[in-house]
Amino acid sequence: MINFSESERFCQNHFEQFEALWHLWTPENQGIIFPDDKSFETGMNIIGISSRLFPDIVIITFELMSNHLHGTMAGKEHRIRLLFNSINYFLRRKLVAGLSGWDCSLRRIESLNDARSVITYNNRNGFLVHEDESPYSYPWGANRFFFNPEAKARYYANSKPFRFTDRRNACASHKADAITSLKKLDGYVSPMSFCDIAAGELLFRNASHYFYEVSRNIESQKNIAQEIGKRIFYTDDELFRVVMSMSNNKFDSARPSLLPKDAKIEIAKVLHYEYNANNKQVQRMLNLDLMVVNSLFP
Repeated sequence: MINFSESERFCQNHFEQFEALWHLWTPENQGIIFPDDKSFETGMNIIGISSRLFPDIVIITFELMSNHLHGTMAGKEHRIRLLFNSINYFLRRKLVAGLSGWDCSLRRIESLNDARSVITYNNRNGFLVHEDESPYSYPWGANRFFFNPEAKARYYANSKPFRFTDRRNACASHKADAITSLKKLDGYVSPMSFCDIAAGELLFRNASHYFYEVSRNIESQKNIAQEIGKRIFYTDDELFRVVMSMSNNKFDSARPSLLPKDAKIEIAKVLHYEYNANNKQVQRMLNLDLMVVNSLFP
């Protein structure tokens, strides 16, 4: 069995093989781009087609949300910007959506841990917004294929070629005529046919490590959200882990509900200002009177 140090060294060596790895995101103050499943399908098809027009770009993962896009990609910065311009161009041709001024930001990923944080941040985006989804089920991205052999097996068993008429209808352009390697599943291009899922998985020690990062390492997610100016929201379970950590480490108590009022208020401020907890969440986490919480955060 490979030990921890060997696994980390393997992941580090894999990270260093990338010429450059980037976090791409678009602003969240954009109007709705994808109002329904049909428009999301169009977006997935267009990202797949655009990826094949830029074969030098490695897409590790991406996530489409109703009005923005996140991605983790490897390649030259100017080429990734051209890839985004291609996506933007085709979307404007196909969707009735105001995309004037829609642009992307890029930040170079500087370390292995940074890469892990960005990938898991991308892959949890849909789960954070849609309470009926998980990082393994949200359909509009590559997220559900990471360390999920059943999803991969379903793709290999059921995917079909994305044919000439599919491509022409998807982007209303001759530019996709020569592309032959895309496959569709559930009616749209599957990320398995154009994302390098394996390259992303090799940045984690194993499936257990990935699952911890995507489901429990909320501190790294908070840091990325702050960096890109996004207000990320957390579930009660995630917030309670923050409360327990602060209660144990700062106040030497395993029972936050029994903390003195001053300590609870200190934790409440961290929940509100750093983790965007709403007042009812703060009340639930700390067993505080709602009137007290409302007076702290009107």
